[in-house]
Amino acid sequence: MIAWAPRRVRQVLGRLALLALTWSAPAGAKSLTPGEVEGENGPRLNPFECHGRYEAATGNRTMAQVRVELEKKFDQLAEKEPASVSAMKYCVIARLKQRLGGSDAGEWFEKAIATDPAEPGYELFFGMYWSMARGARAPVVELAETHLYLALDKLEELRKAGLYRDYHQTVEDWTKKRLLVLYQQDGQPLLPWKAYEQTGAGRLAPGAFASAQLRLSRDTRDFFYNSEMRTFTGEKLFAQSDVRADRALTDRETWDLARAPLRGQLDTRLRLRHNFIGAVDLLYSAHQSKSAQIESFYMPTSNLVDVNVAHLGAGYERVIPLYPLFDLRLAGNYKRIERSGATEFLPELREQFDSFELKPSFSRFVGSDKITLDLTYVNMNITDLPGGVPEQALREKIIRGGKLEYALYSPLTMPAFPFGSGEPYRAATRGWAFYVGALQDDETYGVRRVVRRDLYGGTRFDSPARWALQLQGTYYQSRTIFVDPNQAAPQERTDTTQNFASARATAIYQYRLLDPDRTPGVGDSALGFAPDMLNLVIPVHWEAAVEGPNDYENVRGGAELWFKFFQQGIGGTAFLLTVGYDAQYFYNLGKTMHLFNAGLRMGWGDL
Repeated sequence: MIAWAPRRVRQVLGRLALLALTWSAPAGAKSLTPGEVEGENGPRLNPFECHGRYEAATGNRTMAQVRVELEKKFDQLAEKEPASVSAMKYCVIARLKQRLGGSDAGEWFEKAIATDPAEPGYELFFGMYWSMARGARAPVVELAETHLYLALDKLEELRKAGLYRDYHQTVEDWTKKRLLVLYQQDGQPLLPWKAYEQTGAGRLAPGAFASAQLRLSRDTRDFFYNSEMRTFTGEKLFAQSDVRADRALTDRETWDLARAPLRGQLDTRLRLRHNFIGAVDLLYSAHQSKSAQIESFYMPTSNLVDVNVAHLGAGYERVIPLYPLFDLRLAGNYKRIERSGATEFLPELREQFDSFELKPSFSRFVGSDKITLDLTYVNMNITDLPGGVPEQALREKIIRGGKLEYALYSPLTMPAFPFGSGEPYRAATRGWAFYVGALQDDETYGVRRVVRRDLYGGTRFDSPARWALQLQGTYYQSRTIFVDPNQAAPQERTDTTQNFASARATAIYQYRLLDPDRTPGVGDSALGFAPDMLNLVIPVHWEAAVEGPNDYENVRGGAELWFKFFQQGIGGTAFLLTVGYDAQYFYNLGKTMHLFNAGLRMGWGDL
């Protein structure tokens, strides 16, 4: 299409191009013209006519205009027309309802399939609906795979009957790519039924997957991305308190507390998946942070000890569609944790305790937009310290959090800069999300409880081009609450010497060097490796004190590469390779730190 042509001309040319693509057949293909009939359903239609008509009805239009186009599609339904033509029209209506967030879009997909049951393309589009549009933080895997495997079944039937056309190869490529993406977070397939190249036999077959993630970093932040400024300031304030050194730390001690331990973590998982059950996980993890923990806060920089953590556990995950209410993601796990080096004065103490985690999500469409609520609850029943005064031995950690997100998927009008023109055009973004969230971490140390709160809000804009931008502001707070056991009627008080608050501004720019959305089918591979995504990510952070010491105010910036590829020779396993470098400057200390992180993931969970 000619970008500089008037808008009406571009629309007409676009529709003519879509019609030409719809009815054309590659040279040498065994294809029928629209007037020829195969069987009882009428002319055999290319299912991508549904895709073409959908794009023609949504291109450069507002959602109000798309609703008008939808009404026109109802008017175009006729009582007496070939079933294959009716099925194609039902498919267009289904996709338009999907675009508008209609809760009955699935009913129209079902109607298209029932009207032309031999056509695999409509199964593909229905599977894409469950895997790309519906779900809460994850696709509705069980329904998506049902229709994607049915598409493969029907493709094989057409092949046996001699009715397989060249456009069916595109249907097959798209179907297998959607299945690859559907299982990409699961890891290495251990059973053949859900492995690439898939066949229809995988629909009701069980799946078993092995996942492993290896992460390394030398960083001031841990793998949970906590505020390093709050961590270092909290250590300084506690060391200076009257329950420890009861003195001001020297400038050198303050300088030395800002540190970047070498960290390594291995997470492994065996995932068992079945359409009737969902995903059941067996989990094992091992973590080590070198010279990370202060052994004694009386002398906070004299000796730092290693922290070692390992856990064994089990988890469960499934997304359940509960429309017209919402989609629900159930996710949680139980872990038996063993750690050492985390307890002051006792670096060799091996603690063993239980941890429970629940992470439900709720999501539904509001018109063409989507609203999502994420909740988090973690309870670590940490083992009480041995010996000493009983009330000083208590240990517990509870984390509670929530995040509310509203994502705009309506087309936005913007200048056509990529085409060298300032004429506005309307393009559907990949999503413009606005979110707010809160997290509270309560950790008990005997009669003292440290309360850490995070309040944050931000936006992420995924442009229709190759770039995305995220902006976020975060407010960090820390309070220490204590009880004096010597009082006749003990009551909670706040230790004001430990109060601290800071604010962080974050900007993250992402550029897609290799865009997976531009390859809807299975990409070309070399030696069995098929590159799927390569992102350049540039994060910039600035954190400043709001209350309490400002020693650890800092600016930080760097660059990361995120590379995803499929190994088609071993079942279509997805790998994610990440490498990054950051420079962090603590300007009140005059200290610059050079940081790195790297990770190799074969399957992964929430990133």
